Amino acid sequence: MSASPDTGIAARSLREVYDRRIAAKVIAEFCHERALAPLETGPGQFILFSDDRRTEYAFTADLLSLDSWAVDETSVRRTRAGRDLPVSSVELVVDLHEQLGITREKLPEYLEELVHTVAIGADRSDDRRISAADLATADFQTIERTMTEGHPCFVANAGRLGFSAHDVVAYAPESGGRYHLIWVAALRDDCDFASMSDVSYDDLLRHELGGETLEKFSDVLLFHGLDPNDYTYLPVHPWQWTEKAARLYADDIARQRLVILGPSPDRYQPQQSIRTQFNASTPTRHYVKTALSIVNMGFTRGMSADYMRTTPLINDWVRTRVGDDEYLRVLGFEMLYEVAAVGYRNRMFTAITEPGSEYRKVLSALWRQSPVPRVTDDEQLATMAALLHIDHLGAPLVGAFIDRSGLAADEWLARYLRAYLHPIAYLLYRYELKFSPHGENLILVLRDGVPIRAILKDIGEEVCIFDEPADLPESCRRALTVEPDAIRNLGVLSDVFDDFLRPLAAIMHRHGLLDDARFWAVVADSVRAFVADHPDLSDRFAAWDLFAPTFPAVHLNGLQLGDNRRMVNAGDSYGSILDADHRLTNPIADPLADPPADPQGAHRV
Repeated sequence: MSASPDTGIAARSLREVYDRRIAAKVIAEFCHERALAPLETGPGQFILFSDDRRTEYAFTADLLSLDSWAVDETSVRRTRAGRDLPVSSVELVVDLHEQLGITREKLPEYLEELVHTVAIGADRSDDRRISAADLATADFQTIERTMTEGHPCFVANAGRLGFSAHDVVAYAPESGGRYHLIWVAALRDDCDFASMSDVSYDDLLRHELGGETLEKFSDVLLFHGLDPNDYTYLPVHPWQWTEKAARLYADDIARQRLVILGPSPDRYQPQQSIRTQFNASTPTRHYVKTALSIVNMGFTRGMSADYMRTTPLINDWVRTRVGDDEYLRVLGFEMLYEVAAVGYRNRMFTAITEPGSEYRKVLSALWRQSPVPRVTDDEQLATMAALLHIDHLGAPLVGAFIDRSGLAADEWLARYLRAYLHPIAYLLYRYELKFSPHGENLILVLRDGVPIRAILKDIGEEVCIFDEPADLPESCRRALTVEPDAIRNLGVLSDVFDDFLRPLAAIMHRHGLLDDARFWAVVADSVRAFVADHPDLSDRFAAWDLFAPTFPAVHLNGLQLGDNRRMVNAGDSYGSILDADHRLTNPIADPLADPPADPQGAHRV
């Protein structure tokens, strides 16, 4: 097991600390995806050469399960002609860009996203740096705004292309700012409003705005000689209105098809899922998710007006399927439903574009339930992404949670897996529903540092429905997936094991909390207990084998490099990302099964 991080980390420049962390992640993730193949020069010692062979990168790493590279960022050394050079994640990518498959034409834009990603941690002011020990007892939104890691697998995961430096300060989640949303009125004929069966438009607005604000908004329309009954109200992110909608829809504003009503009465805090805003003034009110036409981590973050008309209906159907499930109730597992949505359609752009066009994703919003009313005073809410957080002193937050719990690390892990892994696997095997259960899409409920249950969000956009259920209405058919039966187990093996548990295992291993072998032994025990709890699902467990010897790898960074604005086909989410030539050894498979050759992809010299 590697030693814990250098105790002198606090004395070094914080920019160097965070830059080295990203450099280590570049090496680790691109080695995981086999874009890089380091030479092993000794036990745990590796070297990479630049494309022109003039620059060397030496580092130490532990090679763990799932082709995971636990790189010690303090060990990374960059030399040229025998002379030490500063370690820079950006220069590392430049030095290796041909090996990474980045063309010179695409290199500048990728580097822009990477520079912005480094800045999240490196440029944070000292008053917004919180130790892991303090964060382990912090409130929900303090934890949310302290996260700096972003997606665990993507390297350039916080590009926010389109934001200025001022915008980052005002609207980036890590800045912790709070702001008012802009409310506009749009002609009803140009809007699609949809809601779950027990939510009405009038009740929603009264809940979110209050009677006094609604009267003020009506007065604005009456002042202009307009009938409020002819309009639908919707919130807009202030950046989206100023930089996109107000310019693109200037003619609609001039013709009063769109009318500015004023700011929201409440202030909102941006979440790690950057389009989503938490109501900081009245936390029991809904999250508001709004279109935001910036490029971030493989997508332009608009919101489709076409999707808004069906998103709450998909949520409604999912609730009818799983809402009364006794097993999920016993686990305490819940979903935050997207109760209502609205999308504005500009007539000209709708007429000349096809569904999926970014010009149909400019002015939309949805309302998602808040988790705040669901917890008691002795419970703590935290984004699951927090389990991968490393503070500015090099301490992992997961370690602080374990310390607070008083449990052994393996017992803590077992309880976490029951709260998180079991319901996600159950939804797949019982209901044939696959979600995207990475860190930002799950909220953990903790008591004294122990995860006791999980809350899933992002239902309508992320759910994949298998096998065309007989009761599936036409309005929900966009959530159907064409993925073949043979790879359904990837909903756990890839989406949970590789995307989240792999980086969590590496952190626990490197920081001496739980070695990699013991980590995956606990996972295996947890999966076996889950399977034993559901003997009636034995046919599905046999068909979609959680103990399969291997499974195909997903190369997310390679996908982003291919198209950083639209990575995947939502109806075939694995079709474009599976690498048929790279299979991962399942760390919970039968230990007597023969592993594939060269599981790590390193070359020895």
